[in-house]
Amino acid sequence: MRKKTTAFCLSLLLLCLSLSPALAWESTTLGHGMRGEEVKELQQALITLGYLKGTADGIYGNKTENAVRAFQRKNKLSCDGLAGAKTRALIMDRASASSSAPAAEQKETAAPDPDTADASSPSSSPSSSSSSTSSSSSLFGGNYATLRSGSSGSRVRTLQKALISLNYLAGSADGKFGAKTKAAVLSFQKASGLKADGAAGRQTLTKLEKACSAGEKAAVQPAETASSEPAASRETPAEESLNPIMSVPGVGSLVLLRWYDDVKPALASGQHLLVCDPSTGLNWTLRVYARGRHCDAEPLTARDTATMLKAFGGTNTWNQKGVYVRLPDGRWTIGSTHDVPHDTSSVKDNNFNGHLCVHFLRPMGETKQNDPSYGVANQNTLRAMWKSLTGEEITD
Repeated sequence: MRKKTTAFCLSLLLLCLSLSPALAWESTTLGHGMRGEEVKELQQALITLGYLKGTADGIYGNKTENAVRAFQRKNKLSCDGLAGAKTRALIMDRASASSSAPAAEQKETAAPDPDTADASSPSSSPSSSSSSTSSSSSLFGGNYATLRSGSSGSRVRTLQKALISLNYLAGSADGKFGAKTKAAVLSFQKASGLKADGAAGRQTLTKLEKACSAGEKAAVQPAETASSEPAASRETPAEESLNPIMSVPGVGSLVLLRWYDDVKPALASGQHLLVCDPSTGLNWTLRVYARGRHCDAEPLTARDTATMLKAFGGTNTWNQKGVYVRLPDGRWTIGSTHDVPHDTSSVKDNNFNGHLCVHFLRPMGETKQNDPSYGVANQNTLRAMWKSLTGEEITD
C-alpha cells in the first residue's frame, strides 16, 4: 500500500512539473530561452533604462535575465530573473517615463547581453543613440521606449500631435493612448510598411519623426479624435481608409504548422495575429481571445473588422476562407477562418460583437471525433489549400 501511495505522489509531482511551463506561458511570464516581439520590447525598455546594452534581438539570454534581476533588485521585487506581469509593467512604465535610468540605477546596469549585437558599438548604446539624433528627427528626444494602449503622459501627447499633423488622427492630443490613437498608429504602420501591431516602438517612432520632418500627409481619413468617445458616435471607416493591400507572402515563406504541436503552445491571450487573404491581398489584425481546439480571436480595431468584411465579400458568413496567418514570433502558416461574430468578446469599439474562430492544422482523426461538422470542414479547407500551393498531400 505504501509503495502505491509513493508511486502516486511521484506521478502527481511529475505532472505538476510538466504543467508548470504551460502555466507560466499562460500568464505571459517571459523567461530564459524565450523569443519574440514581447522579449524584444522588454529588452528595448531595459536598454532605455540603462540595465542592458546593445540592441534588442528578441532572445531572452543570460544577460537579459541578469538585467531583469538587476531591475527587480533595485525596485524591491522578487529577484528571480523572470519578467512576469508586475515586473514587465513596471519596466515598461519606467521606460515610457524616461529615456535613461537615473544615475543611481545606472550603477546596477547589467552587462551587455551576448545574444544581442556588439555592445561596444557607439551606435548601440542608449546615450550615443540619443546624442546622435539630428534636429530634424528629435521629436521624441531619442526616447524610443514603446508606447501602447494604456500609456499616458507627455510622450503620448507628442505621438498624438505627430499623428494629427500627418492626418492619421483628428482632434486634440490628450496624452492618453486609447482606441483611436491605437487605430491611428496601426494605420500609419500599415501605410509605412511596418509591422502593424498598434504599439509605437522604436521603428514606428523613428519613422514618424522622418515623416513629420518631410511634411508627409496620410492618404486616408484620420481616426475621429485622440480622446476616447462613446461607441455610439463612431462610424465604420470609409472604404478608402481600410487596411492597404499588402504584398502577399510567397509560398516559400509559409511553414506548415500544427495546432497542438506548434501553434497553440506559441500563443497567449492578448497576442496579435496578422491575417492575409491571398486572393485579394487584404490584411487585418486579430487579437487572440482564447485557445481550445482552435483559436478564438477578435478584430483588433473597427478598421480591421471592415477590412475583414470586405475580404469576405461584404457579408458575415460561416463559409470558411483559407488564409495566411503570421504568428507573434514572425512565422507564416496557413489557417481557415470566417467572419461571423458570436458569443463573448473582450475588445471594445471594434464593430464586432463577439469573437470568431481561426482553425489551424489538426489530425483529421481527432477532428472527426471532436468536431465532426465545422471542424472537419475547416480541416478540408486547409488540406486543399496546402495541396494547391505546394502539390503536397496532408495524409493525417
